Amino acid sequence: MITYKDPKHEGNSPKYHTGKKCIEGCGRPAGTAWGPYWCFECNIKRLDRTNAQFEKIIKGFDQKTTKESHDRQGEK
Repeated sequence: MITYKDPKHEGNSPKYHTGKKCIEGCGRPAGTAWGPYWCFECNIKRLDRTNAQFEKIIKGFDQKTTKESHDRQGEK
């Protein structure tokens, strides 16, 4: 399991709670090892969104690289 999604992982323990409420407005205590502003549940959503954005960038980069490589081979 990915550590930020594991409720039993130390990084999601109350040790990281900041004493504030989650920035998303859910009312839960904020603070994990991955961010002081989000609760455990909202932090999962946030990091999943971030990971999806990076995957999209990587996929676009891979497609562009493949196309450029293909175009160069056609020039020979």
